Amino acid sequence: MKNDLTYKKQGLFAAFIPETLAGETAWRTIAEQTQGTGKVFTAQLPAVLTQLRKAGYTVQVAKKLTKEEIDKEMAFLLDTITTNPTITAP
Repeated sequence: MKNDLTYKKQGLFAAFIPETLAGETAWRTIAEQTQGTGKVFTAQLPAVLTQLRKAGYTVQVAKKLTKEEIDKEMAFLLDTITTNPTITAP
């Protein structure tokens, strides 16, 4: 089963990454409260994780990707953006 969201601690902040459609919904809710960033203070992370899990979302820390995995993901995203005119890069 795929997690709805994963997160990465980035020093002062923790960034959420949606992994499913349900995760996108949760991420958008977080983004509405964080000026569109989808990040929370690391000190707030335990409370946010509790809230997400109580709401029924599955959340786990993101695994560290290898350079090859990053390259593969970036190639997929670039291909998706260039072949689908309804998707635009930010």
